[in-house]
Amino acid sequence: MWTRPIAIAAVLIASLIGCGPTSQTQSPGPTTSPSFAPSASAADPAAVYAAIRAQVEAIRGLQPTTDIAPVLIDEAQLKKNLQADFDRQNPPAALAVSERTLIALGFLPAGSSLRALVLDLESGQVAGYYSPQEKQLFVVSRSGGIGPTQRSTYAHEFTHELQDQHFNLKSLGFQAPDQADRSLARLAMVEGDAVSVQTSWMQQHFGAADLTQLLADASDPVAVAALKRAPPYLRDTALFPYQAGLAFVEGLVQTGGYAAVNAAFARPPDSTAQILHPEKYLADQKPIAVVLPTDLGSRMGAGWAAAGQDTLGEFVLRLWLSEAGIAPNIASDAAAGWGGDRLVLLEGPAGNAVAIESVWETAADADAFASAAGTAMTARALTGKVLHVAGSKRVSLAIGVDAATLATLLPG
Repeated sequence: MWTRPIAIAAVLIASLIGCGPTSQTQSPGPTTSPSFAPSASAADPAAVYAAIRAQVEAIRGLQPTTDIAPVLIDEAQLKKNLQADFDRQNPPAALAVSERTLIALGFLPAGSSLRALVLDLESGQVAGYYSPQEKQLFVVSRSGGIGPTQRSTYAHEFTHELQDQHFNLKSLGFQAPDQADRSLARLAMVEGDAVSVQTSWMQQHFGAADLTQLLADASDPVAVAALKRAPPYLRDTALFPYQAGLAFVEGLVQTGGYAAVNAAFARPPDSTAQILHPEKYLADQKPIAVVLPTDLGSRMGAGWAAAGQDTLGEFVLRLWLSEAGIAPNIASDAAAGWGGDRLVLLEGPAGNAVAIESVWETAADADAFASAAGTAMTARALTGKVLHVAGSKRVSLAIGVDAATLATLLPG
C-alpha cells in the first residue's frame, strides 16, 4: 500500500497506498525497527530483499534511482505511525467537514469519529506501506521474521517506490482538498499497478506452502474483525483501489504491457468513472465540470455558511445507492451514466445540510439516477428532496436541515 489520500473538503476517504499506509527513505539494505532485536542472520533479510527487488524490477521494467531500506515494524509501531500520518495529513477543521458530510449523507451514524474509524480499519488491515512524502518503506511483522506475507508485501511496496521515483506520486494531486473522486481514481491506478506486479511476482516465486501461509495470515481474526467493524462506506472505498484498480491496470497490460501503464502515469485518470469504464479513459472522456452557486450559504439565511465542496463521482454515488438497500445491479446501472457532480456542505444554526448538483450523460441516465436517489433517501430516512425535470440531464439533491429551503435555491 502507499499513502492514504484522504481527500477532504467534503467526502472521500480512500485508504492507503500499497499493502498498508505511508512510508519513508533511507539507504540501501534493510533495517530493523527498534521493536525487534537484531537477528544473528542479519545478512539473510538483506539477501531476501535484494532478490525481491531484482525480481520486481524485471517484472515492472523499471530500475530504482535511489535505494530505500525497508524497515520492519511491529503492530504497536504501525499504530503509532498511522496515527501520526493521519493527523499530519488531516487538519482538524478539514476532517470535521468530511465527518459531517458523511453523516449528513447517511454513510456514517450521527456522533461517529471519522478519525477513530479510519485508524481502526487501517490498524487491522495494513501489512506495509510506502510514503512518497517521507521516502520510507515499512513492512509489518508480528514475529519480527520475514515470511511469505512480508515478502509479498515488500514486492508491492517496492513497486510504489519505483512508481514514485519514475513518476513522482505527489504530482498526482492526492492532497487536493476538493477532488475526492479524482484522488480515488488515481489511487486506483497506483494500487492496481502494484497489485498487478505483486500478483505476477507471487505466481513466479511462491510455492504451495507460501500460499497456504499467506492465506492463513489474511484470515487472522484481528484483521477480519477490523474489516467487519468498519462502516461499509470506509470498507468499500478502501477496497476499491485494489480491486477496480487491478482490473483497470490489467486491461492496460493486456493491450500494451507495462509501457501502457507508464503512459497512464503521464495521463492519469480523472474520475472513478474512467476506472469503472476503461473505454472512457481510453477515449479521454473527462468529467463534466459542475459549478454550484457561491452564495448558497448566505441565501439559506442568518447563521448559514458553506463549509467545503467536493466531487462524489460515480463510485461513491453507486455506494450511496447500494448501501441504502438498492440492488447492486440497479445501483450500478443508475450511477453508470454519471457525467459530473459537485457537493457542498452547508452548516447552519440548527444543523447541517448538503447540496449535490449532478449532470448525466443522457436524459435517461438522469431519470434513472433521480428515481434511485429518491428510493435511497427514503431508505436512509434522510430529510430532503430530489430535484429533476424529466427529459433533462441534471439532478439536484437537497439533504438535511431545512432541505425545503435549500431545494428552492437549486436548479431542478
